[in-house]
Amino acid sequence: MPNRDVRVLTCPRCGAPVKTSGKKCEYCKAEFILTSLTSLDGFDKADTNKYVNHYRQLLRENPDSGDLNSAMGICYLDLGLHDLAIKYFAKAVEDMPDNADSYYYYALALLKGKRPKMLTLAEIRRIEEYLGAAIKIDDTKSKYYYLLALIKQDFYNYNGLAIKTPTVEELMNEAGSRPYDGTEIRKMLDRIQIGDQNLVSLVTNRDG
Repeated sequence: MPNRDVRVLTCPRCGAPVKTSGKKCEYCKAEFILTSLTSLDGFDKADTNKYVNHYRQLLRENPDSGDLNSAMGICYLDLGLHDLAIKYFAKAVEDMPDNADSYYYYALALLKGKRPKMLTLAEIRRIEEYLGAAIKIDDTKSKYYYLLALIKQDFYNYNGLAIKTPTVEELMNEAGSRPYDGTEIRKMLDRIQIGDQNLVSLVTNRDG
């Protein structure tokens, strides 16, 4: 089946019947259980809301599915409903503590679309904690390092605070040595406000 013990019978996007194997719809090519913001590329709000309604039904039977809770969080993050996204990512991390992306998206949701410099130190440290967890679990994804670098630059520099290791430069270097997912990075930047546009340009203009 498309995802562990969760039984998906119809495609959440187009409603086509699901075969006994495969993770994507053979008709519209959409993933059955979303695993990233990139999975929603090309979706409009109506498509995302179809997934929300579909997952809501599946969660009634599978409330402790980390995959479903993470997928629901991704939908709400895409819709800009940060408090709901936070709720589902918190459950995903609880049910699936070894999934690095859940911590990453949890951190992204905790920003609530704001500039990091507008958050409290306690909020920033919590976000740093989740991104640190993501990196410890899977140190191969550049988006974790980029997001942490952008957050540190915006919060600590603009508030006149010292940046403890890893520094922004160190994080950018680490990110630069790892594979680059342009679509995922773009979607990350769409959901965070950053004052240092030179740093943003370094992230967006990197060759894939």
